[in-house]
Amino acid sequence: MEYTRVSLFRLAASFTLMGVPFVVQGQERSAPKEPETNLRYITQQPETSGFAVELHSASSWDDNILGDNARRVRDYVFEEGALFSIWTKGPGWKLGLDYRPNALFYQTARNFNQVDQRLDFDNEFHAGRHLLFRLKDSLDYTTGGLEPRANGDLSLPAGGSSNLNTTLFTPFSRQFANEASGEVEYDVSHRTSFNFTGGHAFRRFTNIGNANTNPAPSLFSTQSDVGAGSYSYRVTRHFTTSLEYQYQNLRFSQSFHDITHGAFLKLLWDASPYVTLSVFGGAEYSDSEGQFLVPSTNPLQPGNVLVTQRTMRWNPGGGGSVTFRSNQTVFRLTAHYLVADGGGLLPAVTNSYEGAEIRRPMAWKWDIALTGSNARSVALQGPNGKGAFDTQSAGVALERPLVQTLSLHLGYNYLRQRANQFVPLVLDVDRNRFTLGLFYRTHDYKF
Repeated sequence: MEYTRVSLFRLAASFTLMGVPFVVQGQERSAPKEPETNLRYITQQPETSGFAVELHSASSWDDNILGDNARRVRDYVFEEGALFSIWTKGPGWKLGLDYRPNALFYQTARNFNQVDQRLDFDNEFHAGRHLLFRLKDSLDYTTGGLEPRANGDLSLPAGGSSNLNTTLFTPFSRQFANEASGEVEYDVSHRTSFNFTGGHAFRRFTNIGNANTNPAPSLFSTQSDVGAGSYSYRVTRHFTTSLEYQYQNLRFSQSFHDITHGAFLKLLWDASPYVTLSVFGGAEYSDSEGQFLVPSTNPLQPGNVLVTQRTMRWNPGGGGSVTFRSNQTVFRLTAHYLVADGGGLLPAVTNSYEGAEIRRPMAWKWDIALTGSNARSVALQGPNGKGAFDTQSAGVALERPLVQTLSLHLGYNYLRQRANQFVPLVLDVDRNRFTLGLFYRTHDYKF
């Protein structure tokens, strides 16, 4: 787990690696100098145990707090939150824990007031010279969408597979989710290694639309079991290849489930100390089964009848990310195409995602971060046609340090989501959110 002494933008930059290429023609270059740890946009791994606290207070104007164009409600939202981080390390092990409480108060729709919470646990243990164990767990309880978090609203999902689909936005509802995973890595030599992972995740929805919605829409709660095994070979110091097998079991009550097997070739290339490229590609085989209500064709039995549909198909799978980074600029592109859950709006889907992120300092100590993404989720099956959602989002944020530990934050987020005619729950969304806030981060306290 990485930590940093700077504010929101620098912390979000911890999801990327250092690098912007610079070539001097006609002369030999010495090895690039490592960036100084006290410069902007630089992350660092703490060498000792310690803890840090971040507090934030923000006010937002949201023109669609329910996330539904059919029931558009505008309101001011006041937010009080914190981030408590603690980390410790010893010979052969590391441990980190983050806790993020976040209270939201609505000026008019006071029955929507709530407290969001998130807990992240990350543990790493070397059982021997060649054997490494990792344990991770993330527990999340939120209500509504587009709610900003300390250090969490500006980062893009990393390329590769994920347990839960985060590219779809549900209507106003309480969501309780947990993702737990374990990993074993065995280094056969300095060039070859084996890696095995397994995990379980779930996401449940309650109080959908709050008490003011009648009738309440139905969302798909998810149970996910995943596993993977890979073999990696380091061709050169900066180029690594891997072969990986993935297994995924998605369940959406007793009516829908999907089992997917995937095989991928992965490449990781540190093109320079400032540029990193990772790509993966292969195929996935999905076996999906679901029960659907369709109009009866029997005149003696009018109305709808329940039919079971099973779909077995091959899908291409792949994705990747490229990162350019210097001491003052971060630029990243990421994309993937994989079988995933439907984010509560659909059962199993093929999910495609493209995202971009750039951040850099400006004049008068201002920092700017720009993000944009496009996603499409298409159901693997449907009795008359496949349901699909298209989602686009964009954001811009400005931040300026007022003193060493206090920063002013200005932000704007836009969300657009559209459904086709085959979706059971038609949810079209256009949402704008303007935010003004203060972020305070203490110095790291070591012990």
